[in-house]
Amino acid sequence: MAATLSSFSDDLHSPIMSPPSKKAGTEKICIDEMLEKYCGEFGKWQLKHFILTCLAWALEAFHTMVMIFADREPDWKCVEGMECSADGSVCDMASSSWEWIGGKDASTVTEWSLICGDKFKVGLVQAVFFTGCMIGSFILFSSLLQF
Repeated sequence: MAATLSSFSDDLHSPIMSPPSKKAGTEKICIDEMLEKYCGEFGKWQLKHFILTCLAWALEAFHTMVMIFADREPDWKCVEGMECSADGSVCDMASSSWEWIGGKDASTVTEWSLICGDKFKVGLVQAVFFTGCMIGSFILFSSLLQF
């Protein structure tokens, strides 16, 4: 569509295009209204997606928080008839002179003997778990970019 010179106004100061109206630019909507306008209403698919996402995060939270309870170091007591100091450390005593209160299955620490020189393994498990979460999130993010 070619415009001829005669179709333009003789006034050089008049704009070629009229500026946008002020009324159209002042429309303010909140995030909920914007999502409803461009994405549609909350339907069955959104509910399914919400439930699956919540389930994944709930399982993640369980794995994160279970270490607080499973890796506690329970109290111990001296075995009767053995020489032992209740104020000392179990690392400085013979293993036959003390025992766990609650038995060998009281926690992960007692079951796997994660005391003294093996105490670092408790934190190592958490570090490996979070490293796996980080690697998994990078893999998921890269696959979402291709989608």
